[in-house]
Amino acid sequence: MLDQRTLSRRSFMRRVLGAGVGLLSLEFAGGTLAFLWPNITEGLGARLRVGRLPELVAAQPTFADGYPMSVSSARSFLINVPAATALASGSPRRVPAPGADQLIALWRKCPHLGCMVPDLCDSVKRFQCRCHGSTYNILGEKLERGPAERGMDRFAVEIEDGDLVIIDTSEILFGAPEGILTFTDPHAPDTGCA
Repeated sequence: MLDQRTLSRRSFMRRVLGAGVGLLSLEFAGGTLAFLWPNITEGLGARLRVGRLPELVAAQPTFADGYPMSVSSARSFLINVPAATALASGSPRRVPAPGADQLIALWRKCPHLGCMVPDLCDSVKRFQCRCHGSTYNILGEKLERGPAERGMDRFAVEIEDGDLVIIDTSEILFGAPEGILTFTDPHAPDTGCA
């Protein structure tokens, strides 16, 4: 007769199999949740620290003169609005420390079909998508050329601790419809990059 405190081989195997299936189920559920959980610490969807204004100007001195700064982590151009509008107007002005309300972050994705918009063309100080020719002024507003129906989309820009620039990519701010401009440069509206 068997002692009540001993396990038979069959009972032992059932318990080991049950524990294994339970452990496998936990690993599957944990892996699925980890895969589905959003990663908001980096890349699009996060608040990205770009750097302090003096560091940005030191890294790219032309930013203070109005040339867009490409921020690869946010897939955007950081625009110093007062310096950029002066540059595009033909009367350059240096603005090394703009406020948060004087900075915009233009998403490099063209609103037409999603092509990546290249750097500012130096001849007319405009952006022009290489895929279908949609043209935008230095503030990302849609001009007459190309099939895009609106200006370049944007991300919110904040300044913390006096000079730390943060681009918030968690929300996309859609560009203004074609024909709505807040800035007009000296070139004809249908002029593109050469």
